[in-house]
Amino acid sequence: MNESQGEERREFVRDLERQAEFAKELLDEIDRQRQEAERQGLNFTAPTEEQLKKKLASAQSPMIVFQGWSSVAAPGTIDYTVGINNPDPVQWFWLFAHVFVGPATIVRDVGDAVSAVDARFPRLTLPQFDGLSLGPGATQSLNFSLTVPGDIERSNYLGNTFLFHATWHDLGQYLDRSLFVFEVT
Repeated sequence: MNESQGEERREFVRDLERQAEFAKELLDEIDRQRQEAERQGLNFTAPTEEQLKKKLASAQSPMIVFQGWSSVAAPGTIDYTVGINNPDPVQWFWLFAHVFVGPATIVRDVGDAVSAVDARFPRLTLPQFDGLSLGPGATQSLNFSLTVPGDIERSNYLGNTFLFHATWHDLGQYLDRSLFVFEVT
């Protein structure tokens, strides 16, 4: 092995060590968020370790790593939190989460999915201008208050979150999505 190959190997090992540390920190953060949601009596989802491993292996951009929410009696408000993580070694800017109600989770095409909307509910986007900025390995939460109208059926509804990267003067970039099912009583 020559000197160049030796340096490449050392860099490869350092990258693997950084990835392992990142994965441990992310799992710890998800566990903290899960415990807090349980303490508050909220519903909570996060990828399993196997799902997270697959997401991290294929991720080239920020992703949704947890979510927690309440149920509600109509009329009322659902408190919804979504956790976004940046697995990349570079900072991301201009990130937004778009939340709406409808059957979007069963629609593969992103354009069709964001059109699958139950118009009785609001469509919400956070954060304010100029979006979320996430450094390498960082996780941040966005908190939504979703108004539930009083004249809807008592049932379960499909909430959706779409994470995207804004490009102010061109096509934005879809990054990830998640589903949360909430009960209206």
